[in-house]
Amino acid sequence: MRILIADDNAASRKLLRQMVKYMPNYQIIGEAVNGEDLINKVFMEKPDVVLVDISIPLLVGIDAVKSCKKIVPSLQVIIIAGNDEYALEAFGVQAIDYIIKPIERNRLIAALERASAFQNRTVLMQQPPIKKDLMIKQNNQYFFIPLDDIIFIKKADRKSVIHTMNEKIEFNEALTNLEEILDSRFVSSHRSYIINLQYLYKIEVSGQAYVAHFKNYNDTAKVSKTRLAELQKNKSL
Repeated sequence: MRILIADDNAASRKLLRQMVKYMPNYQIIGEAVNGEDLINKVFMEKPDVVLVDISIPLLVGIDAVKSCKKIVPSLQVIIIAGNDEYALEAFGVQAIDYIIKPIERNRLIAALERASAFQNRTVLMQQPPIKKDLMIKQNNQYFFIPLDDIIFIKKADRKSVIHTMNEKIEFNEALTNLEEILDSRFVSSHRSYIINLQYLYKIEVSGQAYVAHFKNYNDTAKVSKTRLAELQKNKSL
């Protein structure tokens, strides 16, 4: 994979080069020192992945990344930051990972491996998912709910409620049991919610928490801060 580093700090760029230097199948093809430089280098070099310090000058890292992804839609992004202030914005640009300094080499390696795996799966992911049904029991009868129809599932006391575009279906089953049945489209966003990433439209801050919004659907789901990074990772895969 061809990697571009974007950081205005020479010592940080050197550290990243050293971390990547001995990794097979990864090649650093250039460095950028500010947002405008990053955009120009992406345009010229067409890298596979960029390592971006979110605080680079001239053009804020997130804004520069958005411009870069317009140039190279398949570009994968690993964001590096001093704190978690921009974690939500990182989700918005589908960053592979959001790494807080000081950088741990194992964390960087894991992020690059995910980027590589994503690239290798691109063709497969373009194929439509295998359609399945979720079997639920109500009043001694069994019903089959197509997974494609499920927007999210919410915990309600000891029951669960399935939200589809047309109805809400209550049944006796724990969320933890459902996680083992559902496929990779479904991710736990909160201890009381499982959401379908195919319907996920955006995540926004709501007080001290986060809220997930879905395409063409008014009801929302809660997102815990601890699950935000996991959602970000799965949404980008």
